[in-house]
Amino acid sequence: PPRRFTELKHYSDELQSVISHLLRVRARVADRLYGVYKVHGNYGRVFSEWSAIEKEMGDGLQSAGHHMDVYAASIDDILEEEEHYADQLKEYLFYAEALRAVCRKHELMQYDLEMAAQDLTSKKQQCEELATGTVRTFSLKGMTSKLFGQETPEQREAKIKVLEEQIKEGEEQLKSKNLEGRDFVKSAWADIERFKEQKNHDLKEALISYAVMQISMCKKGIQVWTNAKECFSKM
Repeated sequence: PPRRFTELKHYSDELQSVISHLLRVRARVADRLYGVYKVHGNYGRVFSEWSAIEKEMGDGLQSAGHHMDVYAASIDDILEEEEHYADQLKEYLFYAEALRAVCRKHELMQYDLEMAAQDLTSKKQQCEELATGTVRTFSLKGMTSKLFGQETPEQREAKIKVLEEQIKEGEEQLKSKNLEGRDFVKSAWADIERFKEQKNHDLKEALISYAVMQISMCKKGIQVWTNAKECFSKM
């Protein structure tokens, strides 16, 4: 296959590997984050229980517990938003598989072309051998002729005529397969270049949005603890 298809196949393998690894890391981070958020719910429960036995500090503890409960409950919406960005990345696992499918189809077309060329060469050689009466290579046909005698001129002419027809068809088929292969490469490569450009835009957008979401999430965490600090200060 052409070098660019070999390189494309290698690129698609690496792209799928990288995105798969990125998605696994994201899932592990999300699991840990879920645990951290839900543990804040324990803060909320403990502060609420504590407020029940305190007179002067009760209101402050109750308010801090409320902030912790809200923070703990917000993780579900956050993970849902995260999953949206993960789905955008997962689409490019299918993109990588599509690239490999293009490479496989090109390899099959190349194989069919080579088989057609080989078959045409074989028929031309058979036709030449029949026309000249010489056998270039060892074959079952040549061995049979030696054992049972040569064919009659009429039989040989009939076979030559059939082979000539087959050669003509083979040449047309080879020409058609060559044209089909060139058209496939041209259209496939145009699609690949367009998809690459779209991929760059989509992945850049998804990664930036994910980073912005993480920043926003951390700011909310800071705000929760800032609010809790104010509650404690007023006690």
